[in-house]
Amino acid sequence: MPELIVYRSNALMSIRSRFDATRDLVMPANLAYAEAMVGMWHSGLPQVSIVASTATDAQVWPVMSAVGTRIHDTSDDNCPINTGWSYVGGNHGYNVGTQIAVTNHGKTTADVGSRWTDGVRIFTLLAVTSPGSLLFGNPYTVVDGIAQGIRVRPAAPLTHVAGATNRTTVPVTAVTPDVQIRPATHSHTVAVELDGRPVRDGRSTGQKLQIRESYVIPSYRGMIDTAQANVGTPIATIMNRIPSLCRVHNVYRWVTGGLVVSQTVTALSRFTLNAGVTQCAPLTAPAGGNRRQFMPNVGYTGGLSWSAWAAIDTLTALTDFTPATLREPATPAASMTQWALSSGNIQQWGIAVGLLPIDDGHPGVRSRHTTVKGWFISSSLKKNYPQLVWGRTMAAGESVTGTAYRRYLAPYSAATEIVVSAGGRDFVMIERVGTVTQARMAVPQLYHRLLVPAGPTNLAVADRVAADGVTYSVPVSPGYGMWQAVGQPGREPLPGSTDTVGSYFLPLAGATRSTGWAGAFQRLLLYPVHLAEATPVDRVCVEVTAAGSGVLRHGVYAHDPVTGRPALRSPIADFGTVAVAPVGVRESVLATPVTLPAGWHWYAVVWQANGVTPPALRTSDAGSATTLALGTVAAAMSGDRYGYDMVGVSGPLGPVTLAGVHQHPPPRLAYRRA
Repeated sequence: MPELIVYRSNALMSIRSRFDATRDLVMPANLAYAEAMVGMWHSGLPQVSIVASTATDAQVWPVMSAVGTRIHDTSDDNCPINTGWSYVGGNHGYNVGTQIAVTNHGKTTADVGSRWTDGVRIFTLLAVTSPGSLLFGNPYTVVDGIAQGIRVRPAAPLTHVAGATNRTTVPVTAVTPDVQIRPATHSHTVAVELDGRPVRDGRSTGQKLQIRESYVIPSYRGMIDTAQANVGTPIATIMNRIPSLCRVHNVYRWVTGGLVVSQTVTALSRFTLNAGVTQCAPLTAPAGGNRRQFMPNVGYTGGLSWSAWAAIDTLTALTDFTPATLREPATPAASMTQWALSSGNIQQWGIAVGLLPIDDGHPGVRSRHTTVKGWFISSSLKKNYPQLVWGRTMAAGESVTGTAYRRYLAPYSAATEIVVSAGGRDFVMIERVGTVTQARMAVPQLYHRLLVPAGPTNLAVADRVAADGVTYSVPVSPGYGMWQAVGQPGREPLPGSTDTVGSYFLPLAGATRSTGWAGAFQRLLLYPVHLAEATPVDRVCVEVTAAGSGVLRHGVYAHDPVTGRPALRSPIADFGTVAVAPVGVRESVLATPVTLPAGWHWYAVVWQANGVTPPALRTSDAGSATTLALGTVAAAMSGDRYGYDMVGVSGPLGPVTLAGVHQHPPPRLAYRRA
């Protein structure tokens, strides 16, 4: 499986993975977005972008250069919760602040926490934001034991009630209402791992990037009461003394082509919760283009038919997807596919977003807590919000957990056919507009797994994944279905690679010989290597059997399952150089371990620096048992054929451009498990 390339500098990261046969996807991540929350935006990568697979690291990091095409703005997509009256958490604060511009107001920190009235309500001074600006917290009410902030403007100038040193009346001629009050969270923790290991600054490769975060949201009532009880103390300095509303745990998992997010909200006091786990702004349309969206099980609402390709650019008002809008009212809307189209209505890039049917995201659970709305799309941004719960009253100690996915799609695609993995479970999703007979979804990674329905479907599929994938038909448009793949394919551990840390293993065992490297100067030779499971390694060895001049440079490239050849991109790792004199085992010691992917990868070696005397290496007599595409000339089958080559490689390893097949047997190769 193609790996992730992770670029990191302190809190900023860009995650690169395969998009299609010739392009890569680059997604931003930010560990210190608004108020130190994890966000999906940073200034060096303002949008999710696609680049040619041959783009160098320097062209995409730390700033995405002109090589990229922006496809999706995710700057506001880290998901807050909603208390029924305000969004909070993520990059949001309680939106019941009142900002008042007053030239030379004379108030200082000593006045913070003081109370003021417009003759009807009490407003609390929360911050002196500048010599010409003040931030007040609005009053709250308590209904059925649950406090709610009030979105209201002062009806008259604010006169002093209690607590202030400077008691000059505050005029209300320049008021900005509904301002977000920050900070609105505290006790934030974050941990980053790539394949279970910490991610250092620089460039790393692996299979799965995971970011865990946790934070506490104080109650708004507690914020106001604490400010009033601690006059002269900025509220930001005593956040952990404010009575808490809830704790939020988020887990972000980046994989090839997308992201899976799990969110748990645990109530620490009684309140009303609306939560959606994920939110999604619309794709960026190309010049003159438009955006279309399909949602299975959704009928006609907001003036559009969502069972076909709804033109969301024409959406003019907030659109709710309630049980009344669904074809099956007991099953809340759970997914959508959106495409950005050119001016000629040709697919350019797409995205699939939804909730998985696990924990509180199971349709039977969601249907009990989303009777008002299960999904909505805002009128201003056309932002999609699936809802895990809507209007659910949470008692202290209760939790809600959901998992959402987003997967970017490359054209051309007649159907959304994806596999999403979360919590050790694999889900197969098929969604298609239009009828079709005997379509096939290729899922070789799930061969022989049992398919168990995980939601409503109008498709007929076999109960197991066959060698040729999942065959299905859509007799009536639209077609949709979701299944969980149950069971594990039989697989024995790979000898050696599953041994203890520090042990060496041979990817290919068998007889050997000594082979001279004549004719191979500055030719990068690539050999297919198979591993049964992803394996971290920290040392790589070859053996020189006859001394030569110059050096050997070696490394590893990803496998492209579409072409069956090395991926035409930068290497997973460049192991550096080893000397070819004197004879003996030559070992590269890696400063940072590299995780080699499960399945195929390509070991690459090139003789460089001085081409006067060819060295000889210990090579395998066994070759490798795999098919090898020869191209269009049958004569290429003549003689031994071991892999592909690239000419003119005189320095560090870069993106691959294949020249043809070669006849050099593979060096005997040993890895050391990290």
